[in-house]
Amino acid sequence: MYEIIICDDDSAFASALSSTLSRSFGERDAACHVTWYPDPKETLSALERGERCDLLFQDILFGEEKGIRFAKLLRERGLDLDLVLMSSSRRYAVDGYDVRPLHYLLEPLREHQLEDVLDQFLERHAPHMLSLTTPLGEVRLPIADALYFEVYSHVVELHRRDGSESSWRGSLQDLERQLPAGRFVRVHRSYLVNLEHIAVLGRDKLKLTSGAMVPMGRSDYADVQMAPAAFDRRHP
Repeated sequence: MYEIIICDDDSAFASALSSTLSRSFGERDAACHVTWYPDPKETLSALERGERCDLLFQDILFGEEKGIRFAKLLRERGLDLDLVLMSSSRRYAVDGYDVRPLHYLLEPLREHQLEDVLDQFLERHAPHMLSLTTPLGEVRLPIADALYFEVYSHVVELHRRDGSESSWRGSLQDLERQLPAGRFVRVHRSYLVNLEHIAVLGRDKLKLTSGAMVPMGRSDYADVQMAPAAFDRRHP
């Protein structure tokens, strides 16, 4: 699921945009969660607390405070996210390009323009999407949302970052053939773990970023230890 933030002081506009985004993502077999903040300070505070944001819709003007200054501050602090700038005037378009926006939209927003933005966004993120063919149909989600897979009695169970789970009949071998190379590692005969979610690597178990504990097979320890994403998180 993609996390989207709308930073705009017009609550009615933000509500309408949120509904349009949810519908448009759904039409593309994707999902999003939209959060609204009425001013840049609240948005920055949320981001600095670690709130995830994949796509930010940023109004350029906020009374006397220009939203473009906020956008520049985001880049100065190294917050790497896709940014869509919105304004009722072309006046700030040139300044906006300094913050490397994904797009610059003129208000009132036209639906076809928004559709173009979403197509561009999803195309950029396609390499980060996981697509699995199962007996129940296709399962699609951002790779970062998949914590680990557990396989038992010919049943594959997917554990997601948000705590949700889904399962279908399948085998570990079939699953491994569908997973992108270098992103998941077998840590046990029944477990495949997302490398980016390994927090602590131990001899007989590992801890994930969610706090979940997963058993570590003795014969798999060396392979996991040498995986680039896990190497620096082993026990000293």
